[in-house]
Amino acid sequence: MLWSYFLLLTTLNISLHALLYPAESETRQVKSLDGLWHFRLDEQGVGENERWFAQPNLPEPTILMPVPSSYNDVTQNITIHRHIGWVWYAKDIFLHNTAPRWVLRFQAAHYESRVWVNGHSAVNHSGGHLPFEADITPFISTDKDYSKVHIVVAINNTLTPTTLPPGYLQIHNPTYRELQTPFDFFNYAGIDRSVILYSTSTAYIQDITIDTQRIDYDAQHIATSAVLVYTVTIAGVNPINTIRVLIELLDASGMVVANNTDSHSSLVVTKPNLWEPCGMNYTHPCTEHSYLYTLQVTLYNDSPQMNILDIYRIRHVGIRTIRLTDSKFLVNERPFYFHGANAHEDSDIRGKGFDHVILAKHFNLYGWLHGNSFRTSHYPYADEFYEMADRFGIAIIDETPAVGLSATQFVSQATLDHHIQVTTEMINRDRNHPSVLMWSLANEPESNVPSAKDYFSALAHFTRSIAAGRPITYVISASYNGDQGIQFFDMICINRYFGWYSQSGRLDQIPSLVSEELTNWRHRFPNKPILMSEYGADTVVGLHHDPSFMFTEEYQKDFYTAYHSIFDNFSSLIHPDTGFFVGELPWNMFDFATDQSITRVGGLNRKGLFTRQRQPKAAAFVIKSRYEHLESINTNDLCNSFE
Repeated sequence: MLWSYFLLLTTLNISLHALLYPAESETRQVKSLDGLWHFRLDEQGVGENERWFAQPNLPEPTILMPVPSSYNDVTQNITIHRHIGWVWYAKDIFLHNTAPRWVLRFQAAHYESRVWVNGHSAVNHSGGHLPFEADITPFISTDKDYSKVHIVVAINNTLTPTTLPPGYLQIHNPTYRELQTPFDFFNYAGIDRSVILYSTSTAYIQDITIDTQRIDYDAQHIATSAVLVYTVTIAGVNPINTIRVLIELLDASGMVVANNTDSHSSLVVTKPNLWEPCGMNYTHPCTEHSYLYTLQVTLYNDSPQMNILDIYRIRHVGIRTIRLTDSKFLVNERPFYFHGANAHEDSDIRGKGFDHVILAKHFNLYGWLHGNSFRTSHYPYADEFYEMADRFGIAIIDETPAVGLSATQFVSQATLDHHIQVTTEMINRDRNHPSVLMWSLANEPESNVPSAKDYFSALAHFTRSIAAGRPITYVISASYNGDQGIQFFDMICINRYFGWYSQSGRLDQIPSLVSEELTNWRHRFPNKPILMSEYGADTVVGLHHDPSFMFTEEYQKDFYTAYHSIFDNFSSLIHPDTGFFVGELPWNMFDFATDQSITRVGGLNRKGLFTRQRQPKAAAFVIKSRYEHLESINTNDLCNSFE
């Protein structure tokens, strides 16, 4: 098979160590570098050859650009908005030499990034949406109490057939360059997440993994004990003295409930409080918190003084298990039903730039909607989204940026190599979050072509080895009898737009088509649960028509109602003995930016339940009412049959 030999070579070059989220402790300092940076375009792509990274200032003309943000919508300059190619950022800081090791971390930048510190190449990274970092200690002065640090970053947003997502650059003439993209969202670019400087000791905690291995229950399905397995990786070890490690699990009140002194072992918790997803009859509302423990790891020197070298805390440890049957998705051996809405990291002015205000509003609206889940469509989100989801018990389907793959990518070794890289980076970053219930490795690939079979077989085989107890899937637009790859995955996730992209305006056709679709998938894959991962209709706020016409608020309401009646016929929640349908995720939570086109008025996809400014359309109240009803369905008596 084409991928067998290559897959072996690939796995040998993929690091399985994560980048721990920068967190302050008794031994670690964290300094935010967010703010205004100097910025300029490099339309001719000459910056690296002219060594802009070695100059005290970027060549003029420069402007001030906020970090984090996408640069596209910050100015009134259309050239900056639609720029394709290199841009440059620069910032000077003063660093007080109070630690032996300093690390410069970028939470994400889109897409190809090159970083210099004091004129020295520090790190290169390919791909957006995921963090990268560099130990910059060798590049800073240590002969004084402080160092001046000059940071320069070059970023190229050009997508190619082997990037994820892919893109195709068309040069029509010297003044008209077009990036053709097989996806329906704007290709925002820049340093769109935070830049952080943090310190560690010379010997430090490099990585931590923790998973729930087992939960034991009594006859009333109350947890009596739980076993957690963990691994701590230490780097920079001083060979002169033995390094010791202390692992402590703290409950919400700060009391130690389990501990160990091995770097790779287990913790046993008696009468554990379980992390539970919100929005089910047996759990809490999505406006309240789920239970989280703190894992505290202390590294110390086995000398007479027992000096503490490093302390790191994971504050979002949730005790929970995941298991799929042929018809149900079980969390803590209870049936879970996904009901939320997918979204994009997208907002006015900021583009895909991270913003705490947008983050807080995002989760406040999920609470209002009674939404208990979302997919990170179509790329991993900022770390802070996962921390908030952990806190509220909102389930996440974590997705790679592999959107729009076609036959061109399926025969490309470079694409598979990069796909494995970003999948590994995503899982390494997010595996300790209890809210992450499943990995989605692609969105709407051209999976009906024959070459998709070997590609997804290889990708699934690799991912299972690092999946950290989660099921794997990808999101399908192909037909039930055409898809070649989902046979290697655990769950069926389908995107369907009956009554919109097909059968346009015919709401009356939706029930029979949805019913036929779910029946056909079940017939082909009788051992896999099914989720509707996208369905929706564009809606212009304030546009009305009776009877319902496309783009009106009435049509969006009737569209969703037509789907819901059929979902209930197959629901594993309503029909626990015969149902196999485990969730519904409308597309989209919010209106979001796209390229300009004759089908996207104002450059927006308007399928949101809310506007881009986070105001509800009429359909938001329909979804809210439905999710309130789903929360009321009693599942307390179902758990024993799945044990």
